[in-house]
Amino acid sequence: MKRLLLPLLAALALPTAVHAEENSDYRLKFNQVQKLIREGKVSEIEPICDELLEIAPEINFGYVCKGIALGKKKKREALRNFTKAIKINPENYDAYFFRGALMFTMRRRRDLGFNRTACRDMEKAYLNNHPFALEYVKKNKSNLGISCIGYLFN
Repeated sequence: MKRLLLPLLAALALPTAVHAEENSDYRLKFNQVQKLIREGKVSEIEPICDELLEIAPEINFGYVCKGIALGKKKKREALRNFTKAIKINPENYDAYFFRGALMFTMRRRRDLGFNRTACRDMEKAYLNNHPFALEYVKKNKSNLGISCIGYLFN
């Protein structure tokens, strides 16, 4: 599952509509992040994500960005950022997908509560036709476990 997460991050087509777009600085940085992710340079986005959060902490995109940037090296902090994005916008299916996928890669995933949260996040993204969630579930049905398959397919 770990090897699936990075290609998904690299291929991430982040939404083009941001609610603070009127701020040209924000728009410029937003576009920089999109370009770096498309080029597979995820390791370079963290400082730009910090700038996005500084400019507009009320916009969930900055937290998703930061979560993606931290996902490989600081997983717990990445989870907190995805959770903040979800609190700001409960319909942010990118945040649900990435938080769920990240939880599946963590050692604690066997813990029932942790696993249940990961399944619910993936289910929310999947049921809302998030393209990465659809692909992730399709490729990882056998690895998700019986408890999670029950969430996703019942």
